[in-house]
Amino acid sequence: MATDQELETPHRRRNARGEGARLAEEIVEGALALIEQTGTEESVTLRAVARQVGIAAPSIYAHFADRRAIMLAVVGQVFDELSRTVAAALDQAGADPVERLVAGCGAYVAFGLAHPSRYGVLFAPERRDDLCEGGEGGGVELDGRGRPVLELGGEAFDLLADGVEACVAAGRTSVDVFGAATLLWSAMHGTVTLQSALPGFPFPDQDHLVRSMVLRLAQLA
Repeated sequence: MATDQELETPHRRRNARGEGARLAEEIVEGALALIEQTGTEESVTLRAVARQVGIAAPSIYAHFADRRAIMLAVVGQVFDELSRTVAAALDQAGADPVERLVAGCGAYVAFGLAHPSRYGVLFAPERRDDLCEGGEGGGVELDGRGRPVLELGGEAFDLLADGVEACVAAGRTSVDVFGAATLLWSAMHGTVTLQSALPGFPFPDQDHLVRSMVLRLAQLA
């Protein structure tokens, strides 16, 4: 009779020597696949990930201490995907700082709406203690530029703040960079969350909505 492990573990070719990093990537991809399939990170368990990848569950411990470690790697990968998407939009937007800021914000919203399950893991309640470095009084630590020190997602926020800063430098607005970037981030997150929750609501055209949001919140001429 087959053992429980044999029943739960599909056959999989063993990674060659030196390919351990590849297995770690496969574990993260397996967790992401489960999230995409079910729409929730609750589906991510060590046994479920092991079955998805085709390995024995104990093999995960060579790369991740526990489920939380896997989820942190998942969140890091999704933030990287989001940052690359925004950066690509900036590259295509030309030199005008306002158009670049609009394009970057549009790419953020589009990513969140196109990948609701992935986006959802970024700001789940479980992330509360994982995203930020603690500052004085339990608040978020700020760096030398007055920007928050984010354990995860810092690059995405910096792209947004850099966009606002470029508009200020070009004389297109005089807003506080951190304040305006935070307003825009809040508005983008709200847009993604609300449209994902109410897909049938007659929202304005997405491009028009994002442009109006950016121009108003960043006080751009």
